[in-house]
Amino acid sequence: MLEVLGKIICASIMAITGYYIINVIIQNKNKKANIYNILYILILVIISVILHPIQYAGLYTITIFLLDIIIYKMIFKISLEESILSCGILMLIVSIAELIVSIIVRQFFSIHIIRTDFLISILANLSVGILCCILMNIPFIKDQLRKFYQNIIPMKMISNIIFFTLLIIEISFLFYNMAVTNLFNINYIINLIVIIISFIITYIFIKNKNEYKKLTDEYDTLFNYIQTFEDWIEKEQLNRHEYKNQLAVLRCLTKEKKVKDKIDEILEDNINIEGQAVTQLKSLPKGGIKGLMYYKAAIAQKNKLNLTIDVSIESKGILTKLSEKEIRILCKLIGIYFDNAIEAAGESRKKTISIEVYELKDKVNFVFSNTFKRHKNMKDRNKKGVSSKGEGRGNGLYFASKLIKDNSWLAEKQEIIDNYYIQQLFVYKQNKKGS
Repeated sequence: MLEVLGKIICASIMAITGYYIINVIIQNKNKKANIYNILYILILVIISVILHPIQYAGLYTITIFLLDIIIYKMIFKISLEESILSCGILMLIVSIAELIVSIIVRQFFSIHIIRTDFLISILANLSVGILCCILMNIPFIKDQLRKFYQNIIPMKMISNIIFFTLLIIEISFLFYNMAVTNLFNINYIINLIVIIISFIITYIFIKNKNEYKKLTDEYDTLFNYIQTFEDWIEKEQLNRHEYKNQLAVLRCLTKEKKVKDKIDEILEDNINIEGQAVTQLKSLPKGGIKGLMYYKAAIAQKNKLNLTIDVSIESKGILTKLSEKEIRILCKLIGIYFDNAIEAAGESRKKTISIEVYELKDKVNFVFSNTFKRHKNMKDRNKKGVSSKGEGRGNGLYFASKLIKDNSWLAEKQEIIDNYYIQQLFVYKQNKKGS
């Protein structure tokens, strides 16, 4: 009887801990537990008690993971994808807490005593539950996991579900291997190292997804802005010449130096919406690409870079057929390549950028050429975190390569000719490379 009571208490501790952690992850607004939620928790506890083996078994952990997915889906009224992802995060936190508590407790007791002794099993499970709650209240961990959950769920990416499912299976059997071996013998240490490596890989995976989503959000915000910027710049061009003519007349009529200086300051535009670059960009279709190129060209001119743009009117045909989603993806890539060109040219002596947009063999080519200062890590420029900007900042080209890999209608090529770095982006007709 005492043994059954111990199992019920331990299962209740972990069920309540799971409820709390998932509640924190998904930021559930309805925090009040109703009779149905309590009933679901009781079902989880009862099944856990029935399935609970005397000896540790990896299959038990996997079974509880699947059961958690079903129960917490019903409790929080979330989709299956959301439940799998949130339960995967839950099991990850529980695994970390169990690993820490296990290493400490097994210094004094065998795994059999920990799982069968009434008081010790309760204390061990209570320690795991408390440690889980502590981990989930560390701001860095909570923010990273919440961001990851919020960023991934809208994508509904099957790869994330597979990743967490395989992670739980792997950790379950690693824990089993540790449970059936003596503390800190060679097998125990090997399994411990593999678990730690798995946690590190998971952290990198979550961090990478958060960074990628952050970059995506930045370009989505920019995309929304540049659509308005397109309309503004074309309307502003109609009035600009007359406005400048009137200021020039006023300048001639006054002899006051301060007034002349102020007029000169006004005439020196912060955003240059005239000149060869802007004239060429008129050939691009409206819808985001033109506005983005206007905006980046203005930044280049403001930084006193020598910018030339050549846009073929034929390129308009393929670009006008792109969907809004495809234009957003294309804008992200153009933004990354243009930003890199601006920064690299700014560091160079000649400070030159040349951009060409033309159609050739049923594809549109965007060619970004810029002078640059050579760096030792040029060969690794597409790798994550590699940049001349400083450690951890070189993610633009890395994310660009991921975008291109995920979209068959895009391709890219990089080369260095003389003192120019050349980045080519190919947009294929009919969304098929080589068509």
